[in-house]
Amino acid sequence: MRKKREFTEGAFYHVTSRTNDKIRVFENKLGRKIMLMTLQDAKAKYHFTLANFCVMPTHIHLLIQPYKGTSLCKIIQWIKTNSAKTWNRIHGSIDHLWGERYFAQAVNGQQKFDIIMNYIDQNPVTVGLASTPADWKASGAYYKARGIQGLVDFSPLERQNFVKLLSPIPPDVSRVLPPIQLSHIAQYYGVYVDSIERLYEIIRNMPKIGDTETMREPPVYLHYFTGTADYFVSEYDGDDTMWGRVRAPGMDAEYRRFSLRELKGNLFLELDLSWVAPG
Repeated sequence: MRKKREFTEGAFYHVTSRTNDKIRVFENKLGRKIMLMTLQDAKAKYHFTLANFCVMPTHIHLLIQPYKGTSLCKIIQWIKTNSAKTWNRIHGSIDHLWGERYFAQAVNGQQKFDIIMNYIDQNPVTVGLASTPADWKASGAYYKARGIQGLVDFSPLERQNFVKLLSPIPPDVSRVLPPIQLSHIAQYYGVYVDSIERLYEIIRNMPKIGDTETMREPPVYLHYFTGTADYFVSEYDGDDTMWGRVRAPGMDAEYRRFSLRELKGNLFLELDLSWVAPG
């Protein structure tokens, strides 16, 4: 006799279920589309929060929280039964799509929740199906990265944190961007791809501290402005120290060193992404 499942009301559960004999049912787009449509229909029929999911070739992962009075068993049974019906109808088959029993583990505490979220996100990357979690279309990561509502449940703040976590902006570039500008670019990365690539090359080729200080007019590689002052950067140590010409209204321009960390403390600071560094 199988042990009766016991569930805690209000808890999140990490649910996994494998296909019968680990057949690669969801290896192609049609299989994954059937699963995505079934999950969407389940959201319309039952009341639950879907914090994350991933459809892999031989199994699925769900991070799910049934609402009060909603049975996790009924939700999963409905998902498995209806995805199998749709698959068999399309393929003219009567085969068993799923293995007999699913696995469900209560997710207790924020640390465990974060670990499971990351584990689900990384599944397609770990086995080489995608370069990043957000590249795998049959996943919560894909939906969150693009702000697609309706299937995965996430708040604007959760999406912002997720996008920041998966940001394709190189660390060297992130380091020189003011915080507000970095957050904006991370959310709308597609618009700034060319600027980020150009900025990456600029930073890689910038002179180090002391390389141009003997020049009368050293080349300018980066331009920051605060609304009251302009910083024309000619040298950078790759970490926190910059050197260049500082110009402020009512004051003579001067060459000096300054801290990038302190500069980024100015709430109005912006990096001029239209600036063209010397070729």
